[in-house]
Formats: sequence, C-alpha cells, structure tokens
Amino acid sequence: MDDERPPRNRKRDFWQLDVPLALVLILCTTLTVIELSRATDGIWRAWVYTFEWPLIGAFAIWMWWRFRTEGNPVRGATRRWRDRVAQYEAEATAQEAEVGAPSEREQDPDLDAWRTYVDDLHRREPPGGG
Repeated sequence: MDDERPPRNRKRDFWQLDVPLALVLILCTTLTVIELSRATDGIWRAWVYTFEWPLIGAFAIWMWWRFRTEGNPVRGATRRWRDRVAQYEAEATAQEAEVGAPSEREQDPDLDAWRTYVDDLHRREPPGGG
C-alpha cells in the first residue's frame, strides 16, 4: 500500500479547513446563545436547538480533524478497511498453518458432485451466452 502521502500544504489547509471551521464554530456558538435565550424566555421548542447547535459544532470539529489527519476521509476509511482485512487474512493464514489446512474433501464431501454439476451446466449453457 502507498502509506506515503505528499506533505500537506499549510496555506491551503488554513483556507480550506481552519477558516471554515472557525466560521462554523462562531455560527454554532452564536446560534446556541440565541436559542438558549429564546428557551429561557419560554419557547420550549428552542431547547431542541439549544442542544442541536453544539452537536453540529462537534461534528464540524470531528470532520475537520478527519480531513487534517487523513486528507480525505473516504481514503482514510478505505486504508483502515484494507489494513483490517490484511490483518484478518494474516490471522487466518497463521491459524491454518498452526492447525493444518484440511483437504477439500474434509471441507465438503459433496464438492465433487457440485463441480460436476457446474461443469455440466456450463457445457449445456455457456456463461454469457444468449
């Protein structure tokens, strides 16, 4: 895998990540204060928004952190997934080597019959045929 990522451009990160985060946090803080004042004035629906805006701010911080550390959250998730799959494959290989891999007949006694059936089916109706 290519774990080597190009160095981050700090100027671009500042304008594309840090400034938007600051704006979102200022907005969330302002709206939280406004909704809190509305809620204390007796508007019960405003209590929901009083707690919603801080959650939106927390989500913005979490996304900012993901973009700062991984560059692209989808690539980061893909990289973590591939690492996990490789780890499971290594553990399975080690377990097979430890126990000894069973022969195909021990895995499934009807495997030869199934293969014969599939070969016959492919002979009669080739895959991709009309």
